[in-house]
Amino acid sequence: SSGSGRRRRDGQRRPARPRPSPRPAMTDVASKKEGGKVLMVSSVDEEHPGDNAIEGNEDSYWISTGCYPQELLLQLGKPSDISLIKLATTNVRSVRLEGCSEDRPVNFHVLAEGELEEKGGGLQTRDFRVDTDGSGPATFVKVLIVSGWHDFCTVH
Repeated sequence: SSGSGRRRRDGQRRPARPRPSPRPAMTDVASKKEGGKVLMVSSVDEEHPGDNAIEGNEDSYWISTGCYPQELLLQLGKPSDISLIKLATTNVRSVRLEGCSEDRPVNFHVLAEGELEEKGGGLQTRDFRVDTDGSGPATFVKVLIVSGWHDFCTVH
């Protein structure tokens, strides 16, 4: 045997096995790097502005200044079909993610919503599967923090 494993016992070549195609990497279309913008935040802290939420760095974050609900309005780098939204937060209890496919951020529909585990101020990470309802590619995403585990929350 030649050790190559490519020939059958009768000397015929085995057909090449198809290799699984690698999954394309998901692009973070909300990130600054991909042209995303934070258009509005419901509270402002000069040391932790809204733009920090889309830097893609867990050490950089937007922080609320208390009271709920809190909101971030994002413009995506390009209109996109969204299948998954990854959130990294602290002290968030309940969140609703909404999308808008229009040229202006006016009419939103729910993409996903859920509860996050209490982590004592530690980083919460969660993937939200988006319920695509055929509304077309989203241009804007609203992160609505409905309630929190503490007076203040962060989005990384």
